[in-house]
Amino acid sequence: MTIPEASHRHAEKNRAAVEQFKALASTLEGWELSSEKDGVKLYSKKVEGSPMPLVRGEIVLKGTDYSVRDVAAVALVPGCRKIWDERYDVSETKEWFSPFESLFWVKLKAPWPISPRDFAACCLRDMSDDECNLVIASVEDPLIPLVSGCVRGNLIVSGWKVHKVADGVALTYITQVDLAGSIPSSFLKTIQIQVPLCAGKVVEYIKSYGFPPIVLECTSGFQGEHFDHAKRSLVAHVEGQGEARFVASHKMYPNGVKVAISGAGTPEIIPGNKDDKIIVVRVKDVIFI
Repeated sequence: MTIPEASHRHAEKNRAAVEQFKALASTLEGWELSSEKDGVKLYSKKVEGSPMPLVRGEIVLKGTDYSVRDVAAVALVPGCRKIWDERYDVSETKEWFSPFESLFWVKLKAPWPISPRDFAACCLRDMSDDECNLVIASVEDPLIPLVSGCVRGNLIVSGWKVHKVADGVALTYITQVDLAGSIPSSFLKTIQIQVPLCAGKVVEYIKSYGFPPIVLECTSGFQGEHFDHAKRSLVAHVEGQGEARFVASHKMYPNGVKVAISGAGTPEIIPGNKDDKIIVVRVKDVIFI
């Protein structure tokens, strides 16, 4: 997939971040294998002039049950992350530039007496059938002012590469973060191990629950979405002429999918791959139950 051109205030930085991440993820040259835990290979790479190294976790989800798109959704969606990332506290999407690009705020937990860290960042997906690069980078934006009680961190580079391999789908998670403020060295070392292990947590999630509903295409105006893991519900907002297509995982919804729509119209539910369901809607405010 070629990333669509955009002219919004963070477009240039987001696309530069994608290219930087792709270069890092394309090779293991310069990376040091530090250990392997829970099936995840852990790497680090020193960065000149920075006290914080790049860290990397790699794992393969064996088999053909799930696609690159399915796995990438579990890594991306906050409702899933709340389950697989013990550091995650809360997040809020502030603006959708497209179904594949957004501005968001996220707060991460920290053990007392360390202050929680929060981040203002953009996320951009570069997606094809065989590979997805999901890249996150910090930005400054008037929609996300500093929050009392939090220390604003800086995601220098962070992202997921999810791609097909001979025996399944491979996940690579790379990040370099400046947590800012005063941090005990012992906590920093723990974080450097915990963060790349998230790759294994994503695999555990999809094996247990499948994947959240995913927007496949949207020819009307996409206004945003929210997935609640506990309720297994997705609220998606689409407006204007056109239609939106979603896919729902048979593992997430073994008893089928119910769809509620505000306004007139009837959703169409058709068979997808491996007993998944495709939902086609033509009005706004879609709710999967």
